[in-house]
Amino acid sequence: MSFTLIKGTFHVVGYSPDGDSIRFKANNPENWSKLIGIPPQLNEDNHVQIRLIGIDSLETHFRQCQQSVKWALSAADFLLEYLKIDEVKWDEEKNLIIKAKDNIEGFILAKKTDQHGRPLGFVFQGKIDAKDGDIFFLPIDLFLNSVNYQSLLSGESYPTYYRGLAPTLRKKMTIAVNYARKQNRGIWAFDSTNKGFHVWDLFDEEKNIVILPKLFRRLVSYLEKNQELEGFKHSVVKSEKVLILPAQNKKLFRDIIVQEDTIFKLSELPEDLVYL
Repeated sequence: MSFTLIKGTFHVVGYSPDGDSIRFKANNPENWSKLIGIPPQLNEDNHVQIRLIGIDSLETHFRQCQQSVKWALSAADFLLEYLKIDEVKWDEEKNLIIKAKDNIEGFILAKKTDQHGRPLGFVFQGKIDAKDGDIFFLPIDLFLNSVNYQSLLSGESYPTYYRGLAPTLRKKMTIAVNYARKQNRGIWAFDSTNKGFHVWDLFDEEKNIVILPKLFRRLVSYLEKNQELEGFKHSVVKSEKVLILPAQNKKLFRDIIVQEDTIFKLSELPEDLVYL
């Protein structure tokens, strides 16, 4: 699978990184024009938010809500440590990094941006012996050293695959997920996505509910405006479709959400879903 190689530096001070996104400054900003999609939105420091391909970490901040604080921050810490960003100090609410030894050299491999103009990429720390801005074919040995893959292998993130991710890479990521789950690493020792959970426990930090972030976001967005649970599944738009592996059956995302009164779960494993 080919990508554009973009070299630069990673930055966190003044930002709220979680386990699947980080601010990045390209050495050559003109390289952003090589990506397909909405042009990346650079701030006054020429920083742009990178969204890591294939993973979804627990939310450190979503509509003023957090998922399991322990594992949301663990995923963020894993990302920072893997990129060798040291001496990190968060504010009291753990929402903003106020001090860190950042401006760390690294590179990303990206092909396009998402609907918010965020480059979607595989993220790496350090140097690479290749020309900045070139089209780059991602070898498996390098892929295995990406933050994306290592986060799944360590049980810090959920797999979240979208159409466009090469099946060869997706299968490697799923192997990492299966290994992490078998070893009860990280989130997998607590995951309730397929076991079921009481929806109101999501708002009780002591319950430490760990579920697929996509489902968490849909529930929180709905419950902000509604107290009646009966209408939740129909609030999930029909355009949100998934391909279920390995049979490759197409369904609406809301049709794989199982609800029994206040208990919710997904009928399919996260790694068996490709979002269309």
